[in-house]
Amino acid sequence: MKIRRLALAGLAWAAGCTRPVPRAAGPGVVTITASDYAFGVPDTIPAGLTTFRLVNQGKELHHASLVRLGDGKSVVDFQTALVTAMKNHTPPPAWMGFAGGPNAVTPGDTATATQILEPGSYLFVCWIPSADGTPHVMKGMLRPVVVSVAQRAAMAVPAADLSITLTDYDFRVSQPLTAGTRVVRVKNAGAQAHEVAITALSPGKTLQDFIAWEQGGEKGPLPTGRWLGGVGVMGAGGESEFTTTFAPGSYLLLCFWPDAKDGQPHIMHGMAKQITVS
Repeated sequence: MKIRRLALAGLAWAAGCTRPVPRAAGPGVVTITASDYAFGVPDTIPAGLTTFRLVNQGKELHHASLVRLGDGKSVVDFQTALVTAMKNHTPPPAWMGFAGGPNAVTPGDTATATQILEPGSYLFVCWIPSADGTPHVMKGMLRPVVVSVAQRAAMAVPAADLSITLTDYDFRVSQPLTAGTRVVRVKNAGAQAHEVAITALSPGKTLQDFIAWEQGGEKGPLPTGRWLGGVGVMGAGGESEFTTTFAPGSYLLLCFWPDAKDGQPHIMHGMAKQITVS
């Protein structure tokens, strides 16, 4: 499987629909179960600060990218726009936005993402492709969710241990990572939509090995190990938090989202960084 195909699905889409996470509020928790190829999630959830907990029960890599639909738009409208974008390599309609969600997680593992949700109609989508190159969304892996006007009660929210700022085209990490369970604040300060996917490198492998594999120059298995989540695609100004546990070793921060100008995944514009966890 070439992971880059999730970025090459013709989805050069950039729109924002998240808001900064305030320190005074606390999240409710919504569990999402991912299988091959479906999501299990409540039909309706309250607006406000929410932690999405993605449990990958499938045999493939999955994430839960959150897409907000414009007023009056439906799943059918989304599917029609998706087919049009893939066929014609066109940007999305203005009524579609991207609100984060938990990023890619290895089968059997769990990932989280915390963010403020505005009332409205949303879809959970998995853009990741199977070995045959077909994005999971085209195999039916999408799930509508209504975010109701009802607000969650305020709760304490843990302080972030560090932050990752997304730009066009880089990851700025506020301080070195150390092993353990870490809460990471993510903000998209770029003009385009971006994500951060995190994966452990296999022993002896580097970022250059990963890029070569992506471009077809390196044969054999993907030179990475466990995928630890992160935050799915957010529009400009979007903010979210995620929590994950790091062991000592080398990791990659990656953005696969297509560039708005040339359609190439942002990793090909240099938005890929190797970091060391001590």
